[in-house]
Amino acid sequence: MYKFLLAVALPLALLSCGSNASIDIQDNSNTVSVVVAYVSGGQKKPLPDFDKVTHINYAFGSIDSTFAKVAIENLERFEHIAELKNEYNRVSDRKVFMQLSIGGWGSGRFSEMAADSILRHSFVSSCKAIVEEYSIDGIDLDWEYPSSGVAGISSAPEDVANFTLLVRELREALGKEKLLTIATISTARFIDFKAVDPYIDFYNIMSYDMAVAPFHHSPLKRFEATLLRNTFIENLKNGNGLMDYPSDTAVAQQYGQMYKTPVVLSREYFRQYIVNQSGGQGAAAESVIAGQCTAEEAVIMHIIAGLDISKLVLGMPFYGKSGGGVQYPFQQQFEQSGETGEGYSLVWDEIAQVPYIADASGNLVFGFENQQSIRAKCRFAKEHRLLGVMYWEYCIDAGRPEADTLKPNMLSRNGLIDAVAEEMLNR
Repeated sequence: MYKFLLAVALPLALLSCGSNASIDIQDNSNTVSVVVAYVSGGQKKPLPDFDKVTHINYAFGSIDSTFAKVAIENLERFEHIAELKNEYNRVSDRKVFMQLSIGGWGSGRFSEMAADSILRHSFVSSCKAIVEEYSIDGIDLDWEYPSSGVAGISSAPEDVANFTLLVRELREALGKEKLLTIATISTARFIDFKAVDPYIDFYNIMSYDMAVAPFHHSPLKRFEATLLRNTFIENLKNGNGLMDYPSDTAVAQQYGQMYKTPVVLSREYFRQYIVNQSGGQGAAAESVIAGQCTAEEAVIMHIIAGLDISKLVLGMPFYGKSGGGVQYPFQQQFEQSGETGEGYSLVWDEIAQVPYIADASGNLVFGFENQQSIRAKCRFAKEHRLLGVMYWEYCIDAGRPEADTLKPNMLSRNGLIDAVAEEMLNR
């Protein structure tokens, strides 16, 4: 139904994907894709370079104390970015889209609002008024997560059904010409995707925070071989290869029940599939730092949930992560100079396509991203005909006075925005 909306709002992006594009198609490198940048609302943070993105999600709006209206963090900054975006569109030969992202980790009052038809109607009306008043292009919902209280917010089993009602009413209020998107957890939980899909333009997969040390929080792949193939997806859709992940202790301590789900993927089934396809064990080489989930597996789980790959946007983190809030001796020095100090080393994982810092025993103690890993994720998105990529968040990699002096293996702040623009937009 709302494929038409996407065609109107994102003509170049739609041309790059095509409806029901084959997962097996590899060559999609010469088309324009969606680049979604979350831009935070903090004071004195840099303004976005509109040439480097296609979409800006302003983070965040929240539900106010009445449970009925939207409050915007740093409204002055939001207004300024909206004005700059509209002026850019007036003078440029390309269009940049801006949405207000409502929610984020620990942002509550969703459950109460969505459960009450009067509050829900008032919230939807508030969203519509903001879109119209500031001439922005839509709303991005980042409720983390319907029916889950893991972020310390109110929750109820009815949240999933009420979320569907909320999405449907937002679409009716915004109309076909505005964007409505969702930020989703990597495991494709907490949302009835088949029910909401007719109303949603695309999905921003948060394919990060998927593990903690000694695993990497944003590995691209688990195996050397590619799993994102039509035959493999059909096997999974038929119920083969699905099982409960054993709970990783470190992840469970930090995230509670968030990654315990019956709709997950069997690693042993992966291995056997790869061996059968390749005729040998070689292609089943596995990354030792891939934990609960990888970006490739996150895409697969969203497809299993009923979504078309052409509506999926792959999320990338512009930050590093250790284990459960643990601080390591090297961390402050590394953040200041790019050097790890004695006893630690920088490692590149060729299978997972991410860098990390290892201790003297070779164990991952801190996973992060660099240009090489970000480019690998962008190429993956293009090769498999996803709609595009998303990153959290723009200000981590921009506007830092020390940025020009940092070494290339530094955490972020070293050209990740430019790397994405070059890979996805040829800019």
